[in-house]
Amino acid sequence: MSSRLSDYAFELPDGQIAQYPPEPRGSNRLMVLDRESGHITYHTFSELSNFLEAGDVIVYNDSLPFPCLLIGHKERSTSPVEVLLLRELDAETHLWNAMVEPARKIRVGNKLYFPGSNLTAEVVDNTTSRERAIRFIVPPGESFRAMIESIGLMALPRYIKRPHRPEDYRDFRPLWNGIPGSVQASDASLPFTRVIIRELEVKGVEFVPVTLHVGAANFRQIEVEDLFKFSMDAEWFEVKESSAVRINEARRAGKRVLVVGASVLRAVESSLSAYNDLKATEDWTVKFIFPPYKPVIPDAYLTQLHLPKSAGYIATAAFGGYSRVRKAYETALEKGFRWGCYGDLLLII
Repeated sequence: MSSRLSDYAFELPDGQIAQYPPEPRGSNRLMVLDRESGHITYHTFSELSNFLEAGDVIVYNDSLPFPCLLIGHKERSTSPVEVLLLRELDAETHLWNAMVEPARKIRVGNKLYFPGSNLTAEVVDNTTSRERAIRFIVPPGESFRAMIESIGLMALPRYIKRPHRPEDYRDFRPLWNGIPGSVQASDASLPFTRVIIRELEVKGVEFVPVTLHVGAANFRQIEVEDLFKFSMDAEWFEVKESSAVRINEARRAGKRVLVVGASVLRAVESSLSAYNDLKATEDWTVKFIFPPYKPVIPDAYLTQLHLPKSAGYIATAAFGGYSRVRKAYETALEKGFRWGCYGDLLLII
């Protein structure tokens, strides 16, 4: 086990970072790691049901990404300004905390305009060096949410180097019903198709939702060598009573609890009772999962292949064991697996 950031560094060729999703959806490769033996096998994501049985549960994040990236400009300027909506501060006044770029040129009092709509905004406060409190001015009779849906873009990760395209609205959103509220998608949810979901349900596997609104944490680099000194950004989550009950029942019955992605892992590990059961919770979490922490609730973990020194990679090592996950990543590099939100997957059982 390692709690040093430098131990999570590795060379990742740009060509192995997926810039587009596979066609068809769900045709991603799947590496399966046995965390007891370290044995690795190779499959496709469509074979996921082979590793689950009746009574097992798949815990997924029902928070959906919304088109939260707005491209505007200041008055008397045509230079583009990126406004990434992070958190609604006041619904009545349309006040949001947002990450802005270029931050050094966006000051309190600036007015912003968004081409293609009548939406305008005013910067009312600095919240951090790169974030601002922004109040949007919505014309009478217009819906703020509808305007955002019309002009906003999906906030693709920074490692996606291509221009945005209309298909991103479809490809960067999981297929299950949910609650819009995340800046980015729960990556490991993206390969699920209606056929794969139905196949699992027919087998007797149950899908159980939790909610965690993925926020700015995905845009921040870890810059401290000692991981004990790193502070995660707060993200709002909810585990409903019905979900907690179902997951606890599966655990007591010896059934597999598979969590889908780091956001779900954070949510369930932030909802532990004094007896290490899952409890109903609605709160903000700053939990950072890294070795030597051992996740309690799940006994299986489905995740994308994460970039070097990322919180996702570190959380994967905490679940699967540092040396075995490191070996799995090295093997995936050798075999040409694709990284990132549109890439291939790792199942740890």
